[in-house]
Amino acid sequence: MSQRIPGRSRAMTRWRNWAGSAECVPHRLVHATDEGDIVDAVRYAAQRGLTLRAAGTGHSFNPIATTTGVLLDLTGYTGVVALDPAAPSVTVRGGTLLRELNWALDKAGLALSNMGTLEEQTIAGAISTGNHGSGLHHRPFSGQVLALTLVTADGTVRECGPEKDPELFRAAVTSLGALGVISTVTLRCVPKFNLRVTEGSQPLESILEDIEAYAGSAEHATFSLKGWSDNASTLKLEPSDEPVSADAAQRRRANTLGEVRCATAGLVGRIDQRAVQRIMTAQLGGDAGPADYVDVSYNAFTFPQPVKFLSLEYALPLTRATDAVRYVHEDVKGFGLRTPYSITVRFGAGDDYLLSPAQGRTTAYVNITVPRTVGYTELLRVFEAALREHEGRPHWGKAHTATEETVAGLYPGWKAFQDIRAELDPDGMFTSDYLRRVLGGTRHAR
Repeated sequence: MSQRIPGRSRAMTRWRNWAGSAECVPHRLVHATDEGDIVDAVRYAAQRGLTLRAAGTGHSFNPIATTTGVLLDLTGYTGVVALDPAAPSVTVRGGTLLRELNWALDKAGLALSNMGTLEEQTIAGAISTGNHGSGLHHRPFSGQVLALTLVTADGTVRECGPEKDPELFRAAVTSLGALGVISTVTLRCVPKFNLRVTEGSQPLESILEDIEAYAGSAEHATFSLKGWSDNASTLKLEPSDEPVSADAAQRRRANTLGEVRCATAGLVGRIDQRAVQRIMTAQLGGDAGPADYVDVSYNAFTFPQPVKFLSLEYALPLTRATDAVRYVHEDVKGFGLRTPYSITVRFGAGDDYLLSPAQGRTTAYVNITVPRTVGYTELLRVFEAALREHEGRPHWGKAHTATEETVAGLYPGWKAFQDIRAELDPDGMFTSDYLRRVLGGTRHAR
C-alpha cells in the first residue's frame, strides 16, 4: 500500500538556515506536530527512495540540514511531555526551543545546569551538533541527556539510554541526524539557581601562562580577545544565593546592543577597515563598564542574538590550547581584515559519546565569529588551518571545511559509530552532501 503524503507538507519550497549560508529546495517540506508525522515522513521517504533530513530553527552555519529529498521541520513539534520533580528530569519533544524549556523549568522550580549562549535552538539540534556552554566540570549540553527516542529508517521508534541500548545511546546523542530523527529527549535537571556574572580584563599572556588554572577559576569561565589587542576580556559565572540584581535586564540589553555594534562595525568595515577598531573601542553614552551582577541562570548563560553572522569553532585538548590561542591570535592580528567580533575560548569536561567533539578529553573550545561578507571567509580558513594543527575537532553545527579524511582519526569511536550507522540506515536515507563529506557514504547510499 502506498504511504500517504505526510500532513502539513509542501512540495518544492525553498528553505534557508538562519544565517543565510545554506539553502535547499526539498522534494517535500513536512511540518511535524506529533511523532506520527515523523514516522509518516520517514515511511514516505523510504517508499520513494528519497533522503530525509530534520531541521529546527536553522542555527547551524553549514548545510547539515539541507536535502533535495524530504525536509522535516520540527519547529511545530514542541512542548514538555513529562516532568519528574523527584528525579529531577524533564522529557521534551525534539523541536522544543531551549528558551521554551527554560521557562517551563523555571515555573517548576528547576533549571538546566549549563548551556550555550543561544536560546533559539531546538533541543534535538543542540545535542545533535555538540552544543556546549563553558565550565571545566561541565560536559557538553548532551551530557545532561538521560534518554531519547529515535525514529529510524524503517519508521521504528527506538528508545535508548545509558542502561537501555547503551551502545545506540552513545552513538545517537551527538549523531548529526545520521541515525534517524530524534523525537523526544529526557534531560537531567537541577533546582533553579542564580549566577553572579563578573566581567574583567587582563593581559592575554597572564591567562595563557596557566590556562588550566584560569579554566578552573570559576564554575563557568570564558575569555575572549580581539585581533588588535593583547588584552583578554574575561567572563566568570558563579552560583549565587543573592537575588537578581536590579540592573540585570539592563545588562542583558547591553549584550544585545553589543551584537548590533559588531554588525554596524562589520558593515562600515566594508568601506573603511580602520573604522572597525574605532567603532568597537569607542566609549558610548550610558556604558556602565564591566558587568558585576546577579541573574537567573538561563538569562546569565544566554543572550538574544538579533544580527546574523558566521561562526567557526574547533574543540581542542585543553593541553594544546595555549599554543593554539597564541597561534591564531597572531594570525588574526596579521590578517588584512579586522573582524569586530571576538575570538572566544570556553572550556568543558570530556564525555564518551562517539562523535562528540569533547569525546575522551578535557576540552578548550576556540571560536571565531565574522560578518557575513566574502572577505572574511578567508579568515575562517586561516583560523581553521591553525586549529587543525592542534588536534582540533570541528563543531558539527558551525562553518568548517572538515572531511571524513581529516576527522576520522580524531575519534576513537569512529568505527563503532559507522557500524551502527550501517546497521540502522544501510540505504543512506539520512545522508546528504554534507554528511557524505564529513562522515562518508553508507553501504547502499542514495
